[in-house]
Amino acid sequence: MSTNHAPKRAVFLSFLLLFVTTLGGFAQAAIPAPVTGTIVSVNGSNFTLALADSTQKTVMLLGSTLILERDTAAVDQIKPGDAMGVAARRSGMDLIATSINIFSREMWDVVRKGQWPMTTGEVMTNAMVSDYVQGLNGHTVTMKYADGTATIAVPDGIPIHRLVSMKREALVVGMQVVVRGNAGSDGTLTAGSVSFDGPAKS
Repeated sequence: MSTNHAPKRAVFLSFLLLFVTTLGGFAQAAIPAPVTGTIVSVNGSNFTLALADSTQKTVMLLGSTLILERDTAAVDQIKPGDAMGVAARRSGMDLIATSINIFSREMWDVVRKGQWPMTTGEVMTNAMVSDYVQGLNGHTVTMKYADGTATIAVPDGIPIHRLVSMKREALVVGMQVVVRGNAGSDGTLTAGSVSFDGPAKS
C-alpha cells in the first residue's frame, strides 16, 4: 500500500475490527491483525497472497466471507436509509466527522451498531441515516441507533467511501487486498473478509 493511503486505510481497518458477534465464524475477541498483500494466484476458493516481506500465505474463502470493494463516494451521495460508520472528533458538544464508510447490506448485517469512544479519542457511530441536510454552514447528517440519535457535521473534503459487496470472482491476480481471518496451524488464513480499493473515479 502507498504511504498516501495509509491513514485512510487505518481508519477503514478500524471498521473491520468492530464486527459485533461473528464474521465468517470468528468471534470478535479473537480477530487477529489484518494481513495486507498482493494476490499472485487464484485456485478455486483459495488464493495465494504475497506479503511485503516476500513471504506468501494461502487464503481460504468461505461462503460467508465478505468480499468488499471500497469505492470513493461524494457527500451528496449520502441519503436517508443509508447504513454508515462515521468516525468523528468532538468539538465542545458537537461531533465533526473525520471519515465515513457507507456499508453494504451484507456488512451492515454483521457490524457492531451504536456509538462508542475509540482508542484514538474519536467517537465511532455505526447507525442508519435518518436525515441528511445541506445548509448554509455545510452538511449535517442525523443518525439513529437503538440508544438514541447523533447529529454529526460533515466537513468538505473528508474521506467518504462506499463498501460494495462483490462476488469472489472479483479477486484477481495482481490485486492488492486486506484479509482478516484466522490462521490455521499450517499458516493458511481462513478469511472472514477480503477488501480492496475500487478504481479511481474521474
